[in-house]
Amino acid sequence: MLKPVGGKYEGVWLNELKNGHTTYYINYRDENGKPIKKKVGVNTPQSRFTVKDAYDVLIAVKHALNTGQETPVKNARRNKFTMQNAFDSYIEWAKGNKKTWKTDFWVYNKHIKPSYEKLELIKLKTADFEILKSKKTAEGWKEQTVKHILGLARHIINHAIKYELIKNYTNPISGGKVKMPTIDNARQAFLTYEEARHLLDVLNTDITKTAYLYALFGLFTGARLSEIANLKWQDINFETNKIYFKRTKNGNARYVPIAKQLLAELERLAEKKTGAYVVHDEQDKDKKGRMPVSFEAAVEAVRPGNNKQTAQYKITGHSLRHTHASWLAMSGLDILHIKEQLGHRTIQMTLRYSHLIPNRRDDVIKEIGDKFNMTANAVVISFKEK
Repeated sequence: MLKPVGGKYEGVWLNELKNGHTTYYINYRDENGKPIKKKVGVNTPQSRFTVKDAYDVLIAVKHALNTGQETPVKNARRNKFTMQNAFDSYIEWAKGNKKTWKTDFWVYNKHIKPSYEKLELIKLKTADFEILKSKKTAEGWKEQTVKHILGLARHIINHAIKYELIKNYTNPISGGKVKMPTIDNARQAFLTYEEARHLLDVLNTDITKTAYLYALFGLFTGARLSEIANLKWQDINFETNKIYFKRTKNGNARYVPIAKQLLAELERLAEKKTGAYVVHDEQDKDKKGRMPVSFEAAVEAVRPGNNKQTAQYKITGHSLRHTHASWLAMSGLDILHIKEQLGHRTIQMTLRYSHLIPNRRDDVIKEIGDKFNMTANAVVISFKEK
């Protein structure tokens, strides 16, 4: 219900909503004497729009009506540096410096813009981003996604500070001020052998075969999608049955053996190759490293419910790499060779798979004992013969 604020804020009205927010209106007469009641803002935990802000707008409007000129108040409000201003500058920088800028663009528009677009950057506090974290967690987004959202907000603010778009402001997210969600790296989504066979069967019916090739390479080499996308025929040695993956900013260079399932497909493709790249044509550069949308539908056929937002351990294109690593670990391959196969820079990145490696300590100790006894018996027999 609308009611006047009164007192020194004469001409400002408010409406207290059930959700705890307050909507402010201003009441004035236009140049023709017609009474006008206009909504000018809403006070929320994020916006912090106050009765004084509403009154400033009223004064500005009256001044404009009397003089026909814009007021310093209106100009000041228009020149506030908002989160949207910061993002606009950041994304222009990202387009020339980050391969994943399109992901940042999507994450911002989906998760940050709706609540923070018009907020003045220097007024944002740590509590605002704790609210954002709680909201996204309550909506059912995974820890990794929430961490990505907060990380992007931190990068946007750091960009604004670095390039002096704002001054005298400390990033309210950095330095542990906002505790990032804890991600259990030991629990990674991966496919069983049966699910993998089913997935390849479904993808193999796709006309373009792009998603099928990504899946085949991912499952049998553990390569990253970007590595698969940039793979050239010159990197494949059919004599040694090895694939060479070049060093990237995220991974080491390495030679990877070619499994027979992948080898058969590569030999078929090699007979009719038309360009330098194995998976993509030259003109498909924008698509490199991006799994086709047909992959999601195929995974849904294998794991119904996988595409739901609340799905636990959702299978994505990157899960093919996790699947390969998990198969290696469950087959008993030692952690150092798994590291080499995946091209990890540090062993810490590979240790997430260590819990899958079978514990063969008892068997190994028994084998050592048996071999020692065999050697001891051989020595005894040798002495007896002498």
